[in-house]
Amino acid sequence: MKPSYGILILVFLLSFRIVCAQEENNSVLDKKITLVVQNKSIATILDSISNLAHVFFSYDALLIEANKITDLSAVDLSIQESLNILFDSKFGCQVIGDQIIIARPEVNESNKEGSQNDKKSDIITYRGKVINREEKDILPYSNISIQKSNMGTITNMDGEFVLKIPESMKKDTVVISHLGYRQYRQPITEIVDSSYTIYLQPSSVQLKEIKIMVIDADEIVNKILSKISLNYPHDLEIMTAFYREVLKQDSKYIDIAEAVMEIRKAPYGNNSDPDKIKLLKGRKNNAVKTFQNIDFKIQGGPYYITKLDVIKTLDSFLDPDFHESYKYSLDEIVVLDNRETYVIHFKPREKSENTDYQGRLFVDMSTLALVRAEFSLSRTGLKYARETLIRKKPKDFYVRPLNADYKVSYRRAGNSWHLSSAQASINFKVRSKKDKVNSTFHSISDLLITDFKDDDGTRFKRDELFSQKDIFTQTINSYDENFWGNYNIIKPSEDLRNALREYDLKNDSLFKINEKEEKIINNN
Repeated sequence: MKPSYGILILVFLLSFRIVCAQEENNSVLDKKITLVVQNKSIATILDSISNLAHVFFSYDALLIEANKITDLSAVDLSIQESLNILFDSKFGCQVIGDQIIIARPEVNESNKEGSQNDKKSDIITYRGKVINREEKDILPYSNISIQKSNMGTITNMDGEFVLKIPESMKKDTVVISHLGYRQYRQPITEIVDSSYTIYLQPSSVQLKEIKIMVIDADEIVNKILSKISLNYPHDLEIMTAFYREVLKQDSKYIDIAEAVMEIRKAPYGNNSDPDKIKLLKGRKNNAVKTFQNIDFKIQGGPYYITKLDVIKTLDSFLDPDFHESYKYSLDEIVVLDNRETYVIHFKPREKSENTDYQGRLFVDMSTLALVRAEFSLSRTGLKYARETLIRKKPKDFYVRPLNADYKVSYRRAGNSWHLSSAQASINFKVRSKKDKVNSTFHSISDLLITDFKDDDGTRFKRDELFSQKDIFTQTINSYDENFWGNYNIIKPSEDLRNALREYDLKNDSLFKINEKEEKIINNN
């Protein structure tokens, strides 16, 4: 297998911005349908409306009982009128293109208190910060999960997190872990404050030198591959995921967008069956300014971020055909999620177009499963990948990738390891004497799996899938600060919040936080 440089494809454009015309939101809800059904589930009825009107629905599973059996009689009625009958006018609708998002309607001030109490009865929200107990340093990208559930999130660059769980899970346990630290567990019933600080204790593994000497790094890598069928799921899974795409030019943010997605995760061991991605709801910040006349876009971001699942894609450093082209060595043994873990360093043995990566593999000692990978394009890899990473650029511009860094992690649930998070971070130098441009562009794409379940037979329709040609930031719009509802997301860092404050975003609350949350952050 030849290595794929195009894990994240970037498109560079000059002098103009592409603005796609969109039809008015109301025109979608005004479409007329005729549908008379009895004793059908709400999910089935929504599918029927979708087929009749060529629209798509998304909704919070905690908000709507999709399996509830009911009737609907809609004869020459608009979609809005039909939904009002179906849900007894309890919900409102937001529209993105041909996608209809069913959500709680906005309430006026007199009804706001009662509405908030209703929300609190549906979910419990915890906010916190994870810190090193000894050094008092923040711990970014710590894992936050629920012990008996597949639900979870991670901390942001400031070590902060927000975790939303159904009230039915309040007797469960919150689990917090970070590489090189002892795992922390706390029963939810013992959490007396919805905002709190967690201190993790550093942990180390002491092994005799003679024991380390007999560990063969090459053999460990070979066993990762031989045990894929034992360590990773055999069946399809439906994953709920949060995706964020951030682009900076020098020190300025120029594009920020994020979405909740569903991923139809194909079984491991079957590389011919790709993962499929469907956007459920998304938003972006339209007020962040671009630099002069340059428009720098990422093509296929959500599609390519799933390709960081290296156990499925078997990039060159795991591909048996290229094993002899890499040098593997045991760096150390660490604690990850309370489990002893090998850290294997790898690098190319010689300069080659086919051995373009260097990095570290984290391998669970007990199961020999790859649980984390951190890797980068080497200097030689960057040279070979230049034309692949930059699909389009102005004629008089010099564009050079400075670095391309990737991370992927897996989380154990039951007896299998499941995709948990992925990140791509790429820097480009862009110069043009003619246009007097000399800038560094930095693209960061984050994927977080917040929940997953066994496949229930749901099939994603071809025209609702996100493809490698789509530009993520052109497919979504911005909404209010309560946009995410009960979905778990990666909390925006203080750096992002400050960037948006600079532009005085009074009408665009992408990362606006309320006074209570601001006070919590400052106190921490």
